[in-house]
Amino acid sequence: MRVLVVYQHAPTPGAPGIYRHRTLLAELVRRGWDVDLVSSPINYMDGSVPERYAGRRYVREEIDGIVHHWVRATDDVHRSFRRRARNYVTFAAAATLRGSRLPRPDVVWASSPPLSVASAGRALARRHRRPFVLEVRDLWPESAAAVGLLSEESRAYRVIDRFARAYASAAAGTIVPTPGLVDLVRGHGARDVTLVTGAIDDHPPTEAVRTRVRERLGIPEDACVFAYVGAHGVVNGLDVLLDAAELVAADPAGATAPVHVIMAGAGSATAALDERLRARPIAGVHKLGPVPKDDARELLAGADVGLHLLRPDPVFASALPTKVLEYLGCHLPFITTVPGLPSQVAEQTGGDLAQDAAGLADAMRRWAARSPAERRELGEGAFAWGEAAYGLEASVDALEGALRRAIAQR
Repeated sequence: MRVLVVYQHAPTPGAPGIYRHRTLLAELVRRGWDVDLVSSPINYMDGSVPERYAGRRYVREEIDGIVHHWVRATDDVHRSFRRRARNYVTFAAAATLRGSRLPRPDVVWASSPPLSVASAGRALARRHRRPFVLEVRDLWPESAAAVGLLSEESRAYRVIDRFARAYASAAAGTIVPTPGLVDLVRGHGARDVTLVTGAIDDHPPTEAVRTRVRERLGIPEDACVFAYVGAHGVVNGLDVLLDAAELVAADPAGATAPVHVIMAGAGSATAALDERLRARPIAGVHKLGPVPKDDARELLAGADVGLHLLRPDPVFASALPTKVLEYLGCHLPFITTVPGLPSQVAEQTGGDLAQDAAGLADAMRRWAARSPAERRELGEGAFAWGEAAYGLEASVDALEGALRRAIAQR
């Protein structure tokens, strides 16, 4: 079987970010599938393009058995909403052109958002006369409205809503990464909806790596370290983390170990966060830039607790981000600011829900009052729970089943 995948933000080798698709697609390759992936080499976190791809319209590259087809789109995606919209349109056009020249697949899989990727996927499915499978990672336009990009009363919202429902209705199958999206995409008209979560990838921390990370950052061995690794966007609400860190620095009451916070990543809120820390430095906060995935896992090996942060909005209550699975795979419990599914997983794996800065500060103090042995034991329990609930085999079985059902409809 051959699948053609259109996914705009696949990271290039060594790029920062946590990316579940490459793990899933590499397993499909091991099962005998041919996989073509059309993507853009633009780093979504900071808008940069690695030198190897800069100025080139097309680069073909094989990674983990997946044939990547990197196409060019406009960059500077974080400069303005207009620039981001132009990036979406230019990628969709380039992906459609490139995908139409590739070997005919058995099925076309388009991963949205942005919704323009669904436009490219459906066009390619028609071009190759093959079924179309739509993945909905975030529900548009609802998610755009949740972060203030669109007003529900606007004409743009109504237009995007019509397209979203048209694509969901036309797809031979729909894939969602989190249980809460199942009913929501059915409300958009989707028929065959399959849950395909990310997969736990076991990365146990070693004492040598833990010590090396802490020495490099100047963190004491006895400190309780909290790590946030991921996008620094407006939607992530990282100002809440800085507020909590200020509260703990001002009053560490009950914390028997020093509290340190690692922040790694970049995004639309980076400049504002940097400016705040320049104006009001916080003891124990280590703000790093974007780091490659392997380096991100090293940082997590040096931490005791992961952090999952999003601005409050009901649309996020049903989401299980890849970041959470990465924390569990790195044997870390985590604190979330999101009630609903994230908080349920956090509590089942020994973590906490903290819905505001004061609550997050209290949770950080509680973790800093635990012994290193207690923190490690909770981390091992978190990994064991995650592996049982989100193993790779079960996730890829579900994915392969969805693709094969769509092919059978042809």
